[in-house]
Amino acid sequence: MRRLVLLLALLTVIAGCGGEDEQAAPAPDLAGTAWVLAGGIDVPGWEQVAPSAAFADGKLTGVSGCNRYSTSYTLDGEALTLGDETVMTRMACGDPGQAVETAFHAALKRVAAARIGGGQLALLDGEDRELLQFREASPLGTWDVTSFLQGDGVSSLVEGSRITVTFAEGGKLSGSAGCNDYSGAFTLGAGTLTITGVSATELACEIPEGVMEQEQAFLAALPRTARYTLEGRSLTLLTEAGTIVATLDASG
Repeated sequence: MRRLVLLLALLTVIAGCGGEDEQAAPAPDLAGTAWVLAGGIDVPGWEQVAPSAAFADGKLTGVSGCNRYSTSYTLDGEALTLGDETVMTRMACGDPGQAVETAFHAALKRVAAARIGGGQLALLDGEDRELLQFREASPLGTWDVTSFLQGDGVSSLVEGSRITVTFAEGGKLSGSAGCNDYSGAFTLGAGTLTITGVSATELACEIPEGVMEQEQAFLAALPRTARYTLEGRSLTLLTEAGTIVATLDASG
């Protein structure tokens, strides 16, 4: 009788261990991170127009190489189901943008699971094969300002002028404000960005007309940055309240 009790106890422990092994994998934390493609598209030059992805409130959005896209998604453990319908803008693009977009959406149609490891997101098919690989998007690099907050609204640049922003490793900020070079520091978090200690050289420029007033307005707006969003090669700096501080395109 004692042997029977011990045997039943052992079988219970084994069964319990097996149940733990068969538990579903925890759901990856997709939301709150801007992702940019790091691999999976076999199109020459895809890096120039790398698609982006952001998961929030049951919606997957981003830029797919040419157009902006949006579709629904549900996540159950690692099982990821994307919506049958994808809403897209209708811009016409040449290659590699158009070819990348076609390949990207073909891969999305096969997605069945998502997994995060080593700071990267992998989208997998139904047989656990990797289709697309993403890394966390970052503002590090050099950007050209296309518009920024001036007074009560966002305005484009004075014709013939150029403003740049470089976010470098180690939190160093630099660039050209249109006439003078400037520098400062920045702190980067998960979707947050603060800019401090901005100072500039003291040259005076007369051409193009209005460049000095524009420069002063830009340098005053820059420290108001509290957050950022990244979609493809476009970066947007935002205040804490969500007002646009500046819009920027990747340089080069």
